[in-house]
Amino acid sequence: MFSPRHIFKRVRPDDQLSLEIRFENISRPTFEFFILLGSSTIIATLGLFQNSAAVIIGAMIIAPLMRPLMGLALSSITADERLFKRALMTLVAGSAFGISISYAGAQLLQSIQLTPEILGRTHPTLLDLGVALAAGAVGAYCQSREDIRDSLAGVAIAVALVPPLSVVGIGLARGSWAVASGAAVLYATNLVGITVAAATVLLLMGYSPVNKAKTAIFASIAFLAFLVVPLGLSMRELVLENRLSMEINRLLKEKTHTFKNVRLQSVEVKRFKTPMDVVATVYGAESEFHPAQVKAVQDFLVKNTGMNLQFRLRVIPVTEIRAIEVTTENTIPMNPETQYPESVQSQPSAPDEPPKGETSPPSPPSVQPSPGSATENYPDTRQPEH
Repeated sequence: MFSPRHIFKRVRPDDQLSLEIRFENISRPTFEFFILLGSSTIIATLGLFQNSAAVIIGAMIIAPLMRPLMGLALSSITADERLFKRALMTLVAGSAFGISISYAGAQLLQSIQLTPEILGRTHPTLLDLGVALAAGAVGAYCQSREDIRDSLAGVAIAVALVPPLSVVGIGLARGSWAVASGAAVLYATNLVGITVAAATVLLLMGYSPVNKAKTAIFASIAFLAFLVVPLGLSMRELVLENRLSMEINRLLKEKTHTFKNVRLQSVEVKRFKTPMDVVATVYGAESEFHPAQVKAVQDFLVKNTGMNLQFRLRVIPVTEIRAIEVTTENTIPMNPETQYPESVQSQPSAPDEPPKGETSPPSPPSVQPSPGSATENYPDTRQPEH
C-alpha cells in the first residue's frame, strides 16, 4: 500500500515487471483501441452538437486515450525507449483518427450552430490544468493497484480527453481557427497534465530511481512552463470578465432607472472583442424598452467603467396572469360526480324549434261554443220518426 515511507523506495522487481508488462499491453495501437476511440468520438461529437452533457459523459467512459498516456508516464521515468515510442505512436495515431472522425461528423452537421458545450472547450485556463494533474495522479495510482482499478472510469470522466479532441475536428470543419486552436490547447493541457502527474506518482511510488528520471523531470517542468503562460493569461481574462460582469450588474441595478424595477437575469462580458461586448438579459415585455434607453445605458456604462463597449439588451418575454377574487356571486357550483359546472349539465329538452328561415304552420283556431248552440244543455224538441 502506498504511504509516505514509499517515497523514492524501490518496489519489488516482480511488481515492477508486472506493471511494465501491463503498460506495454495497454499502450499498443490495437484494433480494439481504435474501435473504442472511434465510437467515443462519434458519441462525443453528437453530444456536443446536442448540447447534452449526459451524452458527452458516456463518450468519456469508453474513451481509451488514458492507456497510452500511462505508458508515456512510465517510460519517461524508466528511460524505456521502446515503450515510449510505442505509447507515443498510439497516442499520435489515435489523436489523428479522432480528429478525422469528428471532422467528418461536423461536415454532415453544418446546419447546426456551435453549442455552449462546444464553445466552452475553447478557452482553457489553469483550472483545466489542475483537473488534468489531479486526474493523472489518481489514474496512475489506480493502474498500479489492481484492487481499485474500477475507479478509472471516474478518472476518465474527470479529465475529458475525447470532447476537446472532437472540438478540434469541429473547428477545422467549420473553418474556425479560434475554436480549433482553443480546443487544441485544452487537449494538449490534458495530455501534458496527465502524463506529468502520472510520472510523478509512479516515481514517488518507487517504480524508478530518481537519477534515472532526471531527464523526465526537466522535460515535465519545461512542458508545464510552456502551458502555464497561455493558460494563465486565459485565467486572467476569465477573472477580469467575471469582475467586470459583477460591476456592470451592480451599476445597472443601483444607478439606472431602466433596470431598477426589472428582473435582470444575467450580464455577459466578452473582453476579447473590440469594442468590448456587454449583453444584459432581462425578463419583461419588449414594449417596455426602446433603442434610446439602450443607447443611454451604453453611454452611462462607458462613462462609469472607462472602457469602450457596446451594450446590447436581450429581452425574454413574460406574461403575467393575476388571480381574480372569488365570491359567492360569481362562483359556479360544481357537480361532484362529473367535475363540471352544474350550469352545463343536461337540462330538460325544450320543444323543437324550426330551422332558421322557416316558420311553423299556424295552429288551427280553437272553436268556442257560442250561446244557444246545439252543444248547450237544452231539451231535444225533435219528433221521433215513425
